[in-house]
Amino acid sequence: MSLAPGVVLNSQFVMPGSKEYSEFVGYIDRDASKIKAELSFEGDVFAEDAEFSMGFASYLDYAGDEKKQGSLFTKDADILDKQGQKQLKQSFELAQQNGSPMWQDVVSFDNAWLQRFNMMDADTGQVDEVKMRSVIRDAVTEMLRAEDMADTAVWTASIHYNTDNIHVHIATVEPIPTRPLKYMKEKEKVFNAETGKHEYQPTGRWSLQRKAGRKPKSIKEMKAKVANTIANRDKEFELIDQLIKGARKKKEKQDIDFANYRKTKKLFQQALQRLPKNTTKPHWQQIGYNDQTMNQARPHIDKIVDIFIERFYKDEMNELHQRLDEEVEVMKTKYGDGSKAQNYKANQLAKLKAAMGNTVLKELRAHQKEQRSKTYVKSQNTPLRHRFERASDLHRALNQLNYRLRKTYQDYQKDRNIEEFDRMLDGYER
Repeated sequence: MSLAPGVVLNSQFVMPGSKEYSEFVGYIDRDASKIKAELSFEGDVFAEDAEFSMGFASYLDYAGDEKKQGSLFTKDADILDKQGQKQLKQSFELAQQNGSPMWQDVVSFDNAWLQRFNMMDADTGQVDEVKMRSVIRDAVTEMLRAEDMADTAVWTASIHYNTDNIHVHIATVEPIPTRPLKYMKEKEKVFNAETGKHEYQPTGRWSLQRKAGRKPKSIKEMKAKVANTIANRDKEFELIDQLIKGARKKKEKQDIDFANYRKTKKLFQQALQRLPKNTTKPHWQQIGYNDQTMNQARPHIDKIVDIFIERFYKDEMNELHQRLDEEVEVMKTKYGDGSKAQNYKANQLAKLKAAMGNTVLKELRAHQKEQRSKTYVKSQNTPLRHRFERASDLHRALNQLNYRLRKTYQDYQKDRNIEEFDRMLDGYER
C-alpha cells in the first residue's frame, strides 16, 4: 500500500496585471462574512494519487463560516485589526503598482499525520493554530532567505478547514521589487474544455516583467521546514548519534587490542600488509577509512569491525537498527513512499562503520610505527656492536704494545746495570 506524504506544498506565481492579483488585493480588508474568492493554481503536484492532495484546484476561501477558515496572519501579527488590514492592503497595492509578482503557496496536510504529532485534535478536528502559525512563519522565513527576499518581502497567510484536509494559503509580494526585469512572453489563463481545467497559454505578446520564478531548492527547503518543525525528531536523532559514537567509546572502555585479540589478530596482520605504501607524513595522517587508497585493506578492517560489534556491541546495534527503522517510517509519513527515506538508515550505518574503521586504522598506524621503530633500533645496534668489538681489539693491542715497551725498557735497564757493575769490578781489580 502506497504511503502518502504528510505534507504537500503547491506553489505558483501571478503577475501584477492578472485578475487573480487584483482580486486578492481587493479582498484583504473586506468583511470576512462577505468574501468568497477563488484562486486557481496551475503547476506540478507532489502527490497526485494522495486522497488529501488538493492539486492546484485550491481555493483562497474567506467564506462566512468561521469554523472552516482562519483569520489572516502575518510575520508579526496573529490577527489583523482594521488598521493592520489597511496597511497590508497598501503594501500589496504598492507591490502591484511597482510590478512585483505575487507568489502563492498552499501547504496541505494529512490530518492523521497532524494528529500523530499533536497538531490536531482527533475529536474536534481543531488545529493548534498557535503552533501552526509558528510553523508557517519559520517555513516562509526559510524560503525568503533562500530567495534573498528576507528584508524586502511582505506576506500573509490563513489556515483553512474548508476541505477534508487542513491547508494553509500563503501570499507573498515585494512592495519595492528587487527581481531583475526581462522581456517575457505574456500568457493568459483560459479554460480547457477537454481537461476541464484552466491553463495558461501564450498570447504572442512580449512585455517587460520582473523575473518571478523561484528556485526549486527554495520550495523544497520551505516544505522540509514545515515537515521537520512539526515532526521534530531532535531527541531521537541525538539518541541515534550517541549509539553511533558509542561503538568507538565502547572499544576504548574495553581496552580491546585488535592486534592481539584472538578473533581479530590474523585479520589485523592482513590489513597491516595491505595498507598504502606511501606512508610519509603528512599524507599518511590524512588518509581515512573511506580513502580510495584503503581499498585493499578495507575488507579486512570491515571484518574486524563486524567481529567487534557482534562480540561487544550487539545489544546497542540492535537498538540502533530499531531506532533507524522508526525514523525511516516517520520520514515516509513526511515525504511519502517515493522519497529517499530508506537512504537515511544506510547512511547512518555507513557513518558508524566509517567511525569504527578509522578507529581500527588508528591502531594499525600505531602498530606500524612501533614495528618501524624496532627495525630502526635493530639496524643501529649492529654497527654499534661491531664498533665495540673493534675498540676492544684495539685496547688489547695497545695493552700488548705497552707491555712489550715496558718489558724492553726493563731489559734495557737490566743490561745497563750489569755493564756498570762489570766496570766497577774492572776498576777494583786494577
